[in-house]
Amino acid sequence: MTRSGARRLHLVTVVITILVGIVNAGLATLGILSPGAAFGLWLAVEIPLGVVVGIITVLRIRSLRREGLGWNAILDEVTGKIAADLIRFEVRGYRAIWLFVRRRYDGGGPGVVPLGYTKGTLGIPMAFLIACVIEAVVVHVLVPWPAIRDTLLLLSIWGLIQIFGILAGRITHPHLLTDSRLTIRAGHQVIVELDRRDVARALERRRWEHTSPIVDDDALYLPGPDGTCLDLVLTEAVDVTLPAFFEHKRATASVSRLSLQVDDPEAVVAQFRQHGSGRSSSGQRREVPAAEVRRTRLACSKRLDRRVLDAVEHHEQIGSGKRCDVPVRSVHAVRVENCC
Repeated sequence: MTRSGARRLHLVTVVITILVGIVNAGLATLGILSPGAAFGLWLAVEIPLGVVVGIITVLRIRSLRREGLGWNAILDEVTGKIAADLIRFEVRGYRAIWLFVRRRYDGGGPGVVPLGYTKGTLGIPMAFLIACVIEAVVVHVLVPWPAIRDTLLLLSIWGLIQIFGILAGRITHPHLLTDSRLTIRAGHQVIVELDRRDVARALERRRWEHTSPIVDDDALYLPGPDGTCLDLVLTEAVDVTLPAFFEHKRATASVSRLSLQVDDPEAVVAQFRQHGSGRSSSGQRREVPAAEVRRTRLACSKRLDRRVLDAVEHHEQIGSGKRCDVPVRSVHAVRVENCC
């Protein structure tokens, strides 16, 4: 059987199984079927259908493994991309709660510095968490039908767990900084992994223009409710993947600056200054003439067009022999808001 044929057969059996279960539960709830009759129908129909679905699922997984697909790709193929994203979201939430309870974070180890970014961002999830608790209490008091009340209570508890999983996911998945690598994340999702030397400058700077993840004018913003507080100017443009609830809908873009919300921007800047950042074309730090630094700042203060500034960087000759210890930056990193 072809892959498309197996997919259709699998889908049909799953839909039939779900529909039979819904009808059985509905008839039992409405009193049309007695509990004994509903249980008998479940034994006679639901279990055999479930066994058939299980067998088809196992056969599909074995076939896809023989084709060389990884487990994530198999999950996408067997359940569909939307369902697969929901399953991964659920599992990652439980894992994040487990890490939170153990006071661990994902990716931790010797030489790894976690850079938290939850400060000021947990207000809305906490509000939802409190609302779910109130809802559970109100439902338990006001709904008179035991079956409906218990069902709604279970849904409220499940919702509480999901919201707590989101909170724990942000806390246990910080950005990661080592002597050689920088990993930028948004919860469970990796946005970009950089060589540490790709960061020309780290600047403590407050920006208010965006409050949701976005790429604007070759800069990536990963803000909190109060915008961003840290700029990382890169030596060259890099590709980033924006966060999204559904993994398969994440967009990519090329940026030359990262504007981040972090808990302690001053400490992050100190980390980069302590170990140095930026590199020349040969991979080594070198000094830049002081006249070039002054000229670049003057150009930025006048808010020259970037293309004009690029031409100046490439063609203007600097006669001064004075030098200062400033990392060389790519033309991509020369931006009005990062020079002055």
